[in-house]
Amino acid sequence: MRLVLGVDEAGYGPNLGPLVVAVSAWAIAPRVDVLDVLDVLDGLEPFAPEFQAASWTPKSDFVPFGDSKKIYQSGKGIRGLRFAMRFFDSIFEGKSTDKRPWFDLDHLAQEDIDRVESQHWYGRKYRSCAFGGVPQAIRDAAPETEDHLDDLSVSSCRRAREKLVKLGIQLIGFRLRVLDEAYFNACVNRLGNKSDVLGQLSLQLAWQVLAQCIDFSSWEGIEIYCDRQGGRKKYAGLLSTTYGLSHPDLQVPFCSVDSESQKVSVYSMRHAGFPMSIRFQVQGDSLFPPAAASMVAKWARESLMERYNRYWREIVGPALKPTAGYAVDAARFARDIEPWISKLGIEKNQWWRQR
Repeated sequence: MRLVLGVDEAGYGPNLGPLVVAVSAWAIAPRVDVLDVLDVLDGLEPFAPEFQAASWTPKSDFVPFGDSKKIYQSGKGIRGLRFAMRFFDSIFEGKSTDKRPWFDLDHLAQEDIDRVESQHWYGRKYRSCAFGGVPQAIRDAAPETEDHLDDLSVSSCRRAREKLVKLGIQLIGFRLRVLDEAYFNACVNRLGNKSDVLGQLSLQLAWQVLAQCIDFSSWEGIEIYCDRQGGRKKYAGLLSTTYGLSHPDLQVPFCSVDSESQKVSVYSMRHAGFPMSIRFQVQGDSLFPPAAASMVAKWARESLMERYNRYWREIVGPALKPTAGYAVDAARFARDIEPWISKLGIEKNQWWRQR
């Protein structure tokens, strides 16, 4: 059994809204029907046609799985990501039935959620109510049971689950870190730039998840796959530093540099006696572990941006055009809300992210 982690983010570039980092954890068992084992570097091809990295509708006969930018389409909502969250919930066997909904930010981002929701625009009251008074964020987060899905969607989920069994893949779980604007700025000020913020946050989260999963099984090895950000291609120092911060009682293992190129950087370490490889790859979300992390991170960010836009439309008025928080549109949105920002006395570092 191999332990495989995937790391990705959503919201690294915007000026408005949160940065979300996600880690997905999977167990891959040897396949009894074939001689070879699943190679993560084969990408998403082994998952087709039951899974596709494409926009989803209720008439689709697949489960969306892949780069979240291919699944989410601005202006069309996040229904494809929400459907994928329902599927992830259905294959996660470690959740307790008395703690539903499992896909709730209270659970996935428990380290950050109180701080994030203390910002007025992410407050719980902006989980809009619909469908019998159930708060939208809870409804979005809670995967629907098969009784609430149409026949085609139920069939798609069943075939997708069968494909994962055939591939020998079991979902262990997800963890998130969510940085609201003020906390993001504080981290940038402390570390010097946002690239270091993302690097440290991502790897420390990966080490935390690794510590939680290490007793799940007797592992043959550990593999960590990360989507590479920016121009950085050397990660050995960052790996050792974050390992030490996350394991203060352990000696930092030697980090061997296997390769460092323009597109891929690969390292080897040992943890708890297990061999471990860590791979940073351009377009890493073409591999299934970072792709799953990408999807959950995007779902969480867009869910929070729905609250964000709901808050500001309540303050400014319904004519305010929502924003996704990126570059030019963020500047437009900032101009639109500036009179109310002044009236409310909100400092800029509370709502506008440093670059």
